[in-house]
Amino acid sequence: MGKKLIVFKIGEGSFENGFFVTIRLSDDDSKELLVETEGRLPPAPNLYQSYTNWQSSYRSLAISLRLGATSAQVTNVAISQCQDYIESLQANLNQWLENAGVQSLLFDLFPHLHQQDLIRFVIQTADVRLWQLPWHLWSVWHRYPQTEIALSKPNCQKPNRSSDFNYPPKVRILAILGDRRGIDIERDRRVLNGLPNAEVVFLDQPNLAELTPLWEQSWQILFFAGHSSSNNNNERGLLQINPYETIDIQRLKNTLAKAIHNGLELAIFNSCEGLGLGFNLADLHLPQTIIMREAVPDEVAQEFLKFFLQAYSGGETLYQAVKDAKAKIQDLYHLEQQAPGSSWLPVICQNLAVDPPLWENLRGKKTKASRKSENNRFSQFFTLKSIVLSSATLIILAGLLITGFTLLQKFSLSSSSSSPDISKPIRNPLKGGLCECPYDIDKAGRLCGGKSSYIRPSGNQPVCYVGDKIN
Repeated sequence: MGKKLIVFKIGEGSFENGFFVTIRLSDDDSKELLVETEGRLPPAPNLYQSYTNWQSSYRSLAISLRLGATSAQVTNVAISQCQDYIESLQANLNQWLENAGVQSLLFDLFPHLHQQDLIRFVIQTADVRLWQLPWHLWSVWHRYPQTEIALSKPNCQKPNRSSDFNYPPKVRILAILGDRRGIDIERDRRVLNGLPNAEVVFLDQPNLAELTPLWEQSWQILFFAGHSSSNNNNERGLLQINPYETIDIQRLKNTLAKAIHNGLELAIFNSCEGLGLGFNLADLHLPQTIIMREAVPDEVAQEFLKFFLQAYSGGETLYQAVKDAKAKIQDLYHLEQQAPGSSWLPVICQNLAVDPPLWENLRGKKTKASRKSENNRFSQFFTLKSIVLSSATLIILAGLLITGFTLLQKFSLSSSSSSPDISKPIRNPLKGGLCECPYDIDKAGRLCGGKSSYIRPSGNQPVCYVGDKIN
């Protein structure tokens, strides 16, 4: 069982004219790029309308459930119509993505994918309408049942972290319990209080000034339960932090940026219509956010939180914990029958410059997998800067690791009386695949090493180290 990352980057375009798309498949442990291809998604003029048809029908049912209607009051006609809209939406989505042009783009991916692979499939786009689509309904996932979908915006980058930050022995969670009129958030409080190796601080219906702990202290998880909404075509997110104050998430951008600087890894918004929240927080480079796409019935929000945190704190990956929680909601509860589509609602918003952490990582524990990934990145991205900053002994060892035994043999067989000083590269590494020197970077982002012209017997013997120069 492998781990794969597929980034489906959708560029400029429209449903009427189609979109440019780039697909990248990588090994999620080693970060090795396996496939990259680009093309176009065809026009799909009816697709978004089929989504809004389902959305309107679902929202009517969800509002009825939130207001306490019984199953008898939610008519079978309305439920049947909502289910019909899902079937129409699914058909339109698959007609769009099973176009021959799209299938040809996927052809090179399939040899690298296996049925039991854990696959992160990330939709990367600045078009929020594409964030709304139920990508999990794409029939290709029948082949790969361990796939979970996430959303991302372009231009990701690693968050700016405090240089003296150290993860605490317990996962620190700041839980904001906002306006709870018409909803029960006490179950969320009980779930959070029952977490292992966690320290939870609650802010109960705070005013704006009472959010200062978010700025002043270090937290790994931010949790919000209450009422929220999105406006401006889902590009702005609003939080009702108490019965009298509704704030635009943008108003907290400096506070949230400080929280990210201090170690914030994950925000969970167990509240309605969260796409605007996820869309805004992506610009702050928050590593991960979990939101609800639409209005969410109480029971869905409560059970999702319980199942997700049970799985995540128990050792599941972030993506698998989300996937498992949604599957349980769909199979074990009646709400999918009362409001078809309700199990779709939770979704991850991912900063692609950051690997999603395990629960143990949040409390400073390095797992075997994270150490392996760390070692892979070290060997692939060791640069001239790190060589210069190292001690003399580490410099020599790093040089030997980079060039390998082939380079050692080359030096030992050299007829020259003065061997090159491998601790002093003569220039910065070149990127893009030219591979003149062992410390250059190839197209896949890896050190050239033995592939370089400097090492190959038939190479053109470029000048790479200070000792190569003729004085």
